[in-house]
Amino acid sequence: MRWVYIIVTTVIFGVTITLSKVSLAADFVVYSVYRGLNLGNSDEMPEKDFYVNMGAAEGLHEGSELEVFRRLSTYDLMSEQLYKDVVFPIALVKVIHVEPRAAIARLDKMLPLDKTPSISPRAVMIGDIVRLPESK
Repeated sequence: MRWVYIIVTTVIFGVTITLSKVSLAADFVVYSVYRGLNLGNSDEMPEKDFYVNMGAAEGLHEGSELEVFRRLSTYDLMSEQLYKDVVFPIALVKVIHVEPRAAIARLDKMLPLDKTPSISPRAVMIGDIVRLPESK
């Protein structure tokens, strides 16, 4: 009978792991950043492209605007433990190229300092979460 308990426990544990991976995979993120080569021309500033794992299959098209969020883990100094993850908006990017499951976007604007927590670096980076803006 003990082997039945082990098998059932293993299956339940496997399902739990799978479900937690699915919930983590639900976030769309910036998976790469590419900046053009700076040739030293003072009148030219190379563009920075943000590659996201969200595309036409998720409803994106050229010109779509995406909100960019930063996820930070907070630390409770009183109990000396990690407390929780905090997710807050930092920027807006505009899609310039779309494929079925990927897109390329460029910075539209960073949100003002008085509307966002202090972050470093103050830029969109790999791992930031992207979402379509909620309808208002």
